[in-house]
Amino acid sequence: MNEKALQILEQYDIRLLRSFGGRGAVMVETEQGLKILKEFAGSRTKLPFEQLLLARMEEKRVCGVDRAVANLEGALVSVGDYETPYLLKNWPSGKECDPRSEEDLLKSMRVLARIHREARDVWQVSGEEKKRLTGTDRRMEFDRHNRELKRVRNFIREKHRKGDFERLYLKYAEGLMEEGQFALNRLEQSGYAELYGNACREEHICHGEYIHHNIFISRQETSVVNFQRCEINVQVNDICLFLRKIMEKQNWNEALAGKMLAAYEQERALSEEERVYLGICLYYPEKVWKLAHHYYHTNKAWIPEKSAEKLEVFLEQEERRKKMLRNTLRLH
Repeated sequence: MNEKALQILEQYDIRLLRSFGGRGAVMVETEQGLKILKEFAGSRTKLPFEQLLLARMEEKRVCGVDRAVANLEGALVSVGDYETPYLLKNWPSGKECDPRSEEDLLKSMRVLARIHREARDVWQVSGEEKKRLTGTDRRMEFDRHNRELKRVRNFIREKHRKGDFERLYLKYAEGLMEEGQFALNRLEQSGYAELYGNACREEHICHGEYIHHNIFISRQETSVVNFQRCEINVQVNDICLFLRKIMEKQNWNEALAGKMLAAYEQERALSEEERVYLGICLYYPEKVWKLAHHYYHTNKAWIPEKSAEKLEVFLEQEERRKKMLRNTLRLH
């Protein structure tokens, strides 16, 4: 363990047994259980709200969580002589959710539904504080992304020498931009405005980054970590992110998608408006926007081969993705 970490741990009432590296941090075995010590790069104003949410999850026995440990002075963030802020958090046992294991995926969906059921009206905030904790309206997000897809197309058109990614993007740009505009139009014509309004008014809280790397499964319980992106928003956003990540790995397996949604609904039923919204979000070419965004905002003289490969995989999966959305979520 390095000097920085040792100095920080001296600020806590814990008995250290051993330490080892993991997840870009220091894993710490103590008499009080396994913990993780990592540099804190989040918002100090948001941290107490995150901890309130985790306290609710523990109180309701929803899932294991990585709640922060207070130091001897009662502070959650600790700073040593090096002026680097650190956070010490409880860390769950168990293995990371396996995106190839149907059992793990169904457990993860049931836990997500329980989180959504309990993560409502926890913060009870208003005014500017509520604005800071509220996520973006998806209509604004889609519009911004669509404009960026177009901007990237125009930029590539003007380039004289084009690489594999640029040629592939240019070849399919028109169709992809049409998909993006179709998704935005459907969103504006759907019941999304009411969904978003209710989520803001009733304080529905999302995890913000519900992916398999943040889910741990053991015989005793399923645990969820890294809530730092939690926000007030439509909770279907969590389902969308998790389902998209898994479907990309599972080649948009509609049978598995149906089972995952059924597992979620064992704990919390989805309304028709939520199902429509989920379908629209999964239809949006999010993967392409991410690749285009990364390309446009980094060194364009050197484009990783992986970018072209990822775009090719997305295009190859197009028909299966749309078929799954038609059959599972009735999106036409």
